Amino acid sequence: MAPKDAKKPESAPMQEERRRTNLGLPDWRELPNTIEYRSESARRVRAGFVGCGGHSYRNIYSAFHFAPVDLIAVADVQIDRAQAYAREFGAERAYDDYREMLAKERLDCVFVVTNYDENGRPRFPGIAMDIMRAGAHAWIEKPPAANLEEVEAMQAVERQTGRFTQVGYKKMFVPTYMKAKEISQRPEFGGARQLSIRYPQRMPAPETRYALAQDPLAVGFLDHVWHPFAVIQYLMGDAASMSYVWDAKSRGFFAHFAFKNGGIGSLHSSGGQASGAPLEHVELVGDGSHLIVDNIVKLTYYRKFQGHYYGRSGDFFTPDESAPIVWEPEMSLGVLYNKNTFLLGYANEIRAFCDSVLTNTKPDQAGLRDTHMMMQIYEAFRQPAGATIDFKVPATVG
Repeated sequence: MAPKDAKKPESAPMQEERRRTNLGLPDWRELPNTIEYRSESARRVRAGFVGCGGHSYRNIYSAFHFAPVDLIAVADVQIDRAQAYAREFGAERAYDDYREMLAKERLDCVFVVTNYDENGRPRFPGIAMDIMRAGAHAWIEKPPAANLEEVEAMQAVERQTGRFTQVGYKKMFVPTYMKAKEISQRPEFGGARQLSIRYPQRMPAPETRYALAQDPLAVGFLDHVWHPFAVIQYLMGDAASMSYVWDAKSRGFFAHFAFKNGGIGSLHSSGGQASGAPLEHVELVGDGSHLIVDNIVKLTYYRKFQGHYYGRSGDFFTPDESAPIVWEPEMSLGVLYNKNTFLLGYANEIRAFCDSVLTNTKPDQAGLRDTHMMMQIYEAFRQPAGATIDFKVPATVG
């Protein structure tokens, strides 16, 4: 038993305040890119959740610790699982039918992470439209739909209801890609002119490429190709046209793009690469400068440099003021920036969605407009290899 005069342990906020005072540090709220914990949020969204599976357990529910979310209710077709998630993540009620949840609860928004239906099609479009018609905003995981028609149906419900849907394109919220985009927009970088992405993805043969009910590889293609598409859309904006070549043996492909901003790009979908290797390599080229993102956690910025004197320079060093800058996280401390919740973009995308809900402002990225553009790219692979496919501007959709 502790002595009567023993001091109680300090809470984390008390320890933080004492450290700040002793070291003469500013309040953390005055510094950029600092994170408010959910327990500190003055305003929170009243949220429901549809789906209680492994991905949502690892990556979405757990990210609510760092977002202004009051989890009111969860729904899953297996009520025992819904009840277990409600207990673990603090929801007040559990349902075995999301429609009942929408009818009974007063919700600002609903998160949706579900599986595919019996025909291999994403369940998200129908659920998202039900949510918006019930008066709430929707956050859905990718893949958002099986075709362009389903995307346009969701857009129509957005217009009818005044509610919106954001899609879980986590790549648009990865810190290294966010930093790369910010650098690319600086005058000295010269604009985003060329993009090259390598991402491992096998694409089925043309005859089964979209046969979701018959070919598991078609479902895998639909499920994963949104990751590189999201990087393309985020860093370069709308594509104007595309062509591709496909390797029947490895089932990898190269897709080549021209963009509305005048830039060009390529996606190397490296089917057949070693499964133990890092998945992503991205290069973004400006005018005399370029950026490389390796394995999403290492960002290298090669700044403008006039070059060495050819045939005369005796060393390879660039001047300090134009030397490359390399960022990568240290992995020793128990802090936020090296957690996968932040490194992979989950916390950032959820926080952005909550901000949009609280301000009733349609998201400017990862919404259905971006989805319409990326779905056009997905459907372009219906055309024969070698053909040039032109894209329409999503803003013109009725």
